[in-house]
Amino acid sequence: MKTYIWSLPTRIFHWLLVIGMVAAYIVAEEEELLHLHSSIGYVVGILLLFRIIWGFAGPKYSRFSDFPLGITALKSFFTDMKKSKSESPGHNPAAALVMLGIILLGMLIVVSGSLLLGSKGQGFFSSVSIGLSSGSLKEIHEILVNVVIALVIFHLLGNLVDFVFNRKVGTLQSMFTGYKNIEGESIKLNSFQKILATVGIVSAIAIFPYSQINQKIDVKNENKEQQSGSEEKENDDEDGD
Repeated sequence: MKTYIWSLPTRIFHWLLVIGMVAAYIVAEEEELLHLHSSIGYVVGILLLFRIIWGFAGPKYSRFSDFPLGITALKSFFTDMKKSKSESPGHNPAAALVMLGIILLGMLIVVSGSLLLGSKGQGFFSSVSIGLSSGSLKEIHEILVNVVIALVIFHLLGNLVDFVFNRKVGTLQSMFTGYKNIEGESIKLNSFQKILATVGIVSAIAIFPYSQINQKIDVKNENKEQQSGSEEKENDDEDGD
């Protein structure tokens, strides 16, 4: 029995998030691409904000209320995965936990990155200060990125295990087609959800060219600050010797 689990907006969000996170990570180490990195970050931020709202106002299986969270649910899942999947047509307990982690930590990555730029007088939030140094914000940003990478790896391993041992359900294919071979109630979007999804996804895409045009980032100044910081650290090391 085929059941429509993931709506088109949910699938578009998923793949845009994948593309955004991978792209942001690839260009992160190149200072000349800081403008691009931050613009992609804003896209990811709006996508995640949309997903949070979607978690309350979206269709059945995308709602947080449908996420089977808790120790009992997790124990049941790892004890009998097939039974757990039949009881949770949408996210299984492990996937629900990972998804929540990616959403919440992903938002913190975007916020910390924006504040990091702002602490150097750059980006859209240059006037915002929370009392943390740029060094502390950078460290927080990088730690959060590493945690999310670990969650993504866990998510991919889960999909691999599911593909090998429970291929008939079609969990992986469902992120392309929206359908799973599982018994359940097919979802259908109402007018409000269609409008909400359109606004959310279009806003996420539109912020990229907007930030490229309107966001002011001085890469040369950024490089000077980093060089100055490196020289200060070398001097401190020499003084210590």
